[in-house]
Amino acid sequence: MKINLVARTNGVGLDRDVEIMRSALSDFREYDITVSSCRSNGKLRRKKDFADSNYRPVPLLRRLPIFREKYDANIFLERIYPRWFGRAKLNILIPNQEFFPKSLVDSLEKIDHVLCKTQHAAEIFRQHCRSVHTIGFTSNDMLDDSIVPDYQKFFHLAGSSPLKGTETLLALWERNPAWPPLTLIQRAKNAPDKVPNNVHLITDYLSNEEIKQLQNSHGIHLCTSRSEGWGHYIVEATSCRALVVSTDGPPMNELISPDHGMLVPWNRQEPRNLGTDWFVDPDQLEIIINKLIAMPLEEKQQLGKNARHWYETNHLRFGESLPQALSKMLATSQHP
Repeated sequence: MKINLVARTNGVGLDRDVEIMRSALSDFREYDITVSSCRSNGKLRRKKDFADSNYRPVPLLRRLPIFREKYDANIFLERIYPRWFGRAKLNILIPNQEFFPKSLVDSLEKIDHVLCKTQHAAEIFRQHCRSVHTIGFTSNDMLDDSIVPDYQKFFHLAGSSPLKGTETLLALWERNPAWPPLTLIQRAKNAPDKVPNNVHLITDYLSNEEIKQLQNSHGIHLCTSRSEGWGHYIVEATSCRALVVSTDGPPMNELISPDHGMLVPWNRQEPRNLGTDWFVDPDQLEIIINKLIAMPLEEKQQLGKNARHWYETNHLRFGESLPQALSKMLATSQHP
């Protein structure tokens, strides 16, 4: 079966999605995987920008079947690129609801199946699509067994995203100068000019190994996202045996539960395309952080172990659900 993964390159989450999809499908010999990368064109202003930012008219001869490479399925990640429709028997979308504008819902008419990373996404896209399936997802395993997590050290990996609740964390650390230091990784263009004295801000480029070392050495990861399509930095934290603090709004609360982390109530919400922004309640977050500082080490270690168990279970589940769903769809397309 020939599968064409179609996605724009953004240097962060989408690139991870492509590699994870390719890795999951490459384990099965029946899949021949092609990756068709499309460059990002910045802010979306028009429908055709979203639908196909790199569209070029196809010369007449290339429209003939003999010149057209055929796939059994196109799998679009986040965006839909209609110029690929004629290249495959099936067109499948794996969306991120927070980046899918309401004005472009009609573009889903040509999509045969939608595969969702979370139940939250499935509930949203079932309102607009006839065939929606929840397959889950996974993230890279960042565990380094040689490093012992320090559960008195706090870590926040904001990167280039403005949706991680970073401002709230900085305000709380400024209000609580006696708190343990917070390590913050943030791209320079997004970083504040000044941070509280108990915040260690890193804006320099870090290699994957350097990031991995920080992820494993810090026992408490603050992942107070407003919105996520999946949440790689949340799931990577669970792989490192971290105690993860995240937002009690979907889909973040599908990844973290009281069994292996802590959830912060939200105090307001705003629409973000087909998704929702959930803003953590600063007062509740402050209470949780004080609770974590006072919590016995053994309790934090156990939550970290539970997080690792959740990661391993979820990773195996995705490795089974993706090929199973794809096989059924391909079989149906061949034998209607």
